[in-house]
Amino acid sequence: MSTPGSILVIGYGNPARGDDGLGPAFIEWLEKAEIPGIDSRIHYQLCVEDAIDIASYQQVVFVDASLEGQSSFEFFPLTEQAVRQLDTHSVSPGGLMYLARMLFGATAGASVLAIRGYCFDPFVETLSDQARENLQGAIHFFFCRYVGEG
Repeated sequence: MSTPGSILVIGYGNPARGDDGLGPAFIEWLEKAEIPGIDSRIHYQLCVEDAIDIASYQQVVFVDASLEGQSSFEFFPLTEQAVRQLDTHSVSPGGLMYLARMLFGATAGASVLAIRGYCFDPFVETLSDQARENLQGAIHFFFCRYVGEG
């Protein structure tokens, strides 16, 4: 259960598609770190039901693999997006934030941590070496930003 001021981190992707598993790998690290005030979820894809959880938090960070980008990871604020049609299998992070606000009165700020991946082949259940390096950089950034270096 969340407490005021707590952070929800949602990592999503398919670990059976190589670097698409960066989001879940990030959450596995986060869960081992047991950082007070930070809760986490792992999903293959974002679902409408996630809007219920989001409403209980003040900050949400979505962690996913990125197919492109110049740097090893990018961190940026998320812009809410109106949902015009619901798909019961998947929803975008921006659409999810919109639903959380409209349906449950969520006031959470939201950000995306997009970690650069390279190999998205099916039935490859390991991260590429370069993606693993990018994951370490993203972990270091997250830790410094939300926990501090001390």
